Formats: sequence, structure tokens, C-alpha cells
Amino acid sequence: MMKLDGFFGKKICVAVSGGVDSVCLLHYMKSQEKPYGYHLCAVHCEHGIRGEESLLDARFVEELCKEWDIPLYTFSADCPTRAEREKVSLETAARNFRKEIFKGLIEEKTADYIATAHHKNDEAETVLFRLARGTSLSGVGGMSAMNGYMIRPFLDMTRGEIEEYALKNGLTHREDSTNKERDATRNKLRLDVLPALENAVPGAIGGLVRFAEKAKEDDEFLYAMAKELVTEKDGGVLVEFSNQKPLFSRACMLALKRVGIFHDYTSVHLERAWALQSLQLGAKQTMLKGVEAKKTEKGIFFYLPSETEKEGKGVEQPFVLGTFDGGRYEVNVNTSPTSEAGVLRIDGDELPANSVFRFRKEGDFIRCFGGGTKSLKKFFNEKKVPKEDREYIPLIAEKNGSEVYVVCGVEIADSVKVTEKTKRVYFIKTTR
Repeated sequence: MMKLDGFFGKKICVAVSGGVDSVCLLHYMKSQEKPYGYHLCAVHCEHGIRGEESLLDARFVEELCKEWDIPLYTFSADCPTRAEREKVSLETAARNFRKEIFKGLIEEKTADYIATAHHKNDEAETVLFRLARGTSLSGVGGMSAMNGYMIRPFLDMTRGEIEEYALKNGLTHREDSTNKERDATRNKLRLDVLPALENAVPGAIGGLVRFAEKAKEDDEFLYAMAKELVTEKDGGVLVEFSNQKPLFSRACMLALKRVGIFHDYTSVHLERAWALQSLQLGAKQTMLKGVEAKKTEKGIFFYLPSETEKEGKGVEQPFVLGTFDGGRYEVNVNTSPTSEAGVLRIDGDELPANSVFRFRKEGDFIRCFGGGTKSLKKFFNEKKVPKEDREYIPLIAEKNGSEVYVVCGVEIADSVKVTEKTKRVYFIKTTR
């Protein structure tokens, strides 16, 4: 069991559902309260899921704490309604409710630590579940006996050992009927898969836990190396180029966190960042919550565009194949043939090498089909482009000049049109 000699004078609140695990934990923590000098209390979260059965659980915990002279804090919520409102699973809604309660107890100084009854079987179940879903090394790492204000004194005990503790001490408990239902994936793992695995390979539960511990050690080592690739600069975070994908991906995750993205990123976002390394300078990819990743001379730069940049004003980038994020409009340029409606085609060899992506400025003009030039203002009027959109439509234009070659999503100039002599065609797709 977890050593408790570091909690003298601290307030520990045990999360008690009424099940055998939490009842045993409460009993154990009560037995050690005086020897180790901490102050004990309990918390019960009633989720409003199982009707009368759930209320009976709350009553059982209340009577138990009264008998053992332990202060109890009880909270209730309608988690089914909350799950529907927040569009999450019932399990997630219940877990979020508990987290809020635990955090509140800490912030209000009611407790210094929250103790939960997670044990070795729970950790093995979590590891197996994550492996089955294709997690990375970072995701497979198991639980810790202590993580911030959360402590798990029973983490090195098996469910069998906890049940033996209950029998030895004559402890009664409540049974949650939903734990026997096999609709939930976690229940199937707990009731069917883990027992079968343990039967086929004795010690499998301990093996999964040890694997998680080793994975965590390896992951921490890789993260320490990945930090060397990360530098904060110019209001963003730079990740140096690397052909070592495990290091580069972790460096990108660190960069995302430093610009405010702590959750919801996936392997897709990391693959986008990895792919940027092989694209031309200036190529960009959108991450999450408005964060951009852009290829620079020294690496991939993660940053949150300014409000001006988001709207697509004042931004100028070298023309490259790939994606240009212009704020209201995104432009994708590639060489793959397509018959998709709205895609413009130009002669790639006729486009000047110093062309840029930019937005409208005074004096811009475009060469018309059939000869002659026309001011961009007159062109917009004839094409009936709404005035409120004109400042935000991306252009492919002359660098340090006024000639426009492509009005993205609208028209191309005569000078870059595709002819019978064209050898290289660029396809330009613009989306809002």
C-alpha cells in the first residue's frame, strides 16, 4: 500500500461510492489516521442515474460515516440530463461531475488531497482499453499513486486482495447493478476479457501494469529529449526540424500546449505538422482553436495569428504549392488534375517565380483575356463581387508590384492561362 507518512497535518477526503473498493479504502484510511496524523473526511457523489438504488447507496455511505465518526460531504446531480445537454456519454458526464466536486473541495480548502480506491485491476483495464484503441506510448502510461491532489493508496493491490481485506474486517458494502451490465466496453473488459486473459496467462494483470510503468519511463525520457527541439520566440513556439518522428511529434505536442492547446489534438494534427517539413517554405497547416503551424527556415512555427491576420488583411506569403490560409478563405494549390467545379487552372511555368499570396492594395490591375488591362476595382465591379468581401479575397500577385495573376475563387489573368503549349498545370481551389 501507499506510504502515508508524508501527510501529517493534511486533510484527506476519501471518495466513497459505497462499493467494496471505496469502503475498504475508507476503513483503511480511518485505521491509519491517528498513527500518521492526518485529518480524514469523505465525499459521496450521487449521479442521479440509478433512481432509488442510487439514493440507497447515498444513505448507506451516510450511515457508515456516522458510525465511524467521519465527516461526510454529499453532492447530487442529474447526470443523464447533463450528458444530453453537453452531448457527451453518460460515463463522461458523471466523471466530469466528480472532477468538479473534487476540485471544489480542494479550492475551498475543505481538503488537501482526494483519495480514490483505484487498484491494480483498474489500471490493467485502462491499459488494455487504450492499447485496443491504438494509443501511442504517451497514451498507454498508467495511473500514478499520487498525481497533484489525487492520491490512490490501493493502486498496488489487486481486486482480489481488496475483497480479502473486506472479508477479514467484516466490512459490508453496496453493489452497483450497472457494473454487471455488458453494454459498456469497460464492463466487458472487466467481466470477460481480463479474467480470461488472467486465466490464459497467469499474472497478466501485473504484466500490463508493469508494461505501463516501463512505457511511462520511456515516454518521459523521449519528452526530455524532445524539449531540446522546442524554443519560444516571436510570440509563438518553434520546433526544429527532425527526422526522428517520435521526438518531433512530442516536440509538437509540447509546442501546442505552450500556445494554449492542452486537449483535443490527435494524431491527425501531428501528422500535418510532420508533413509540413517536406513542403516549401511558408506552407501552413491549421491546428486547433485558430493555432497555425508554418514552415520556416529553422523549423515548424506554432502561433496564434493576430486578429488582423485572421481576417486576412496585410498578410503576404511566398507562393508555394499547398495551402494558404487567408482567414475568411483558404486556398489550396496542387498539380493533381480535377474536374471539380470552381477550381481555377493556370500555367505554372508562366507564373513569375517571385509571385506571392496577398490581398488587395491600391493600384492593383489584372490582364484581361483578349488583351488590355483592367483595374482590380473595375474588375470586382464587373464581376459583381460584394464590396464587403473584396478586402478578404486572396490574390496571387506580383511581389513588390501591382499585377494580379489570380483572383482566387473568381478569375485568372490572361498571362497565366492554360494553352496547348502548357506543360505544367496548377489547380487552385478556394473555400470559405
